[in-house]
Amino acid sequence: MNILQGFKVIDVTAWAFVPSAAGVLGHWGADVIKVESPGAPDPMRLLGGSLEPGRSADTFKHYSRAKRSIVINLATPDGQALLYRLVADADVFITSYLAPTRRKLKIDIDDIRKVNPKIIYAKGSGYGPKGPDADRPGYDAIAWWARGSLAQSAMDGNGSEWPTGMVGHGDGMSGMVLAGGVCAALLHRERTGEATVVDSSLMGTAVWFNGTEILRSQVNPKQRVFRPVKREPIPPSLSPLAAATMFLYQTKDYRFINLLFLGDDDRDFVDLCQRMERPELATDPRFVGAKARQAHVPELTAIIEEIFATKTLEEWKVALAKARGAWGPIQTVEELASDPQTIANGFIRHVDYPGGGLNLPIPPILFDGEGGDPPRAPDYGEHTEEILGEIGCDPAEIERYRGSGVVV
Repeated sequence: MNILQGFKVIDVTAWAFVPSAAGVLGHWGADVIKVESPGAPDPMRLLGGSLEPGRSADTFKHYSRAKRSIVINLATPDGQALLYRLVADADVFITSYLAPTRRKLKIDIDDIRKVNPKIIYAKGSGYGPKGPDADRPGYDAIAWWARGSLAQSAMDGNGSEWPTGMVGHGDGMSGMVLAGGVCAALLHRERTGEATVVDSSLMGTAVWFNGTEILRSQVNPKQRVFRPVKREPIPPSLSPLAAATMFLYQTKDYRFINLLFLGDDDRDFVDLCQRMERPELATDPRFVGAKARQAHVPELTAIIEEIFATKTLEEWKVALAKARGAWGPIQTVEELASDPQTIANGFIRHVDYPGGGLNLPIPPILFDGEGGDPPRAPDYGEHTEEILGEIGCDPAEIERYRGSGVVV
């Protein structure tokens, strides 16, 4: 499959969402060069895998297919100079790094465009490039499944009172969307010479995927009753990836918060303890260090469950707003529509129709920061005369076609 043969892509990404977009471009024939750091490979390589040849994790093999690998220290001037040499004749630069890291490594839009003004600069994030959470870490389980209301929609659909596990893999689905956006930008550049910045996000893709529920909620809002749910006792032995900071917790008003502190970083845990108003947990010998917390998952999880049950979902949204670690609320479609990130990025926009209007999701790609207002759907046969006129039919000919029933 070589429809993108001849296009060169520089991939400075990690985990799954944006790497999967670059993997699609590689599968379609582009020359994708994946740049990783010395001593800090893409974490997805090691998620059940290793750095031994051929031993990377299965998910990495899936999403980083068809790439060539190079290891460069981008935190050094020499490393940055080498990257710029790679960029000089590239067609696409794609990254999952958030703005503070891009600025630190000197790989932000202006840095790359100084080297190659005609390059397509593509970036993916959890929550979109605008709004209060633009620079927060986001993964598919929280930004796509939980906050994107897909989890609540699944619960509504199957009558469950407890959020189900994520259906599908939001990273891969969102990556395919971003790959399509990059291809659209390449086509635009080929035709006009204009290079654009392409943005996509897990949350924006969730809004699009859940569009039918968003529309139904405007016509027939759901009346939900949230109830307490008793979870089974946590077994003493959990999978090696399980941690108390990678768990679902129910709030005082019986809603849910999904913590997803990948890596179980000590700094994230200390920060969480402060925000839970339980700073002493950070110095409890059972919970000092990731290994100790792993050895006491049931105890720590039980404590955090009790703490989360003391405040409502809205109260926890405020308390956790600036938390270091990644987290997301299980939102309804109504809450998604009024979410500050949805509003800031314009993921949902109003369309006028006779007799009223609708709020419609836009395709989850921004070109130069803009997604465009959604045009309305056409009425039945609304443009028949216009289209036939464009192919040379005169009014008499169109009338003849109408009379014979060929067109309406």
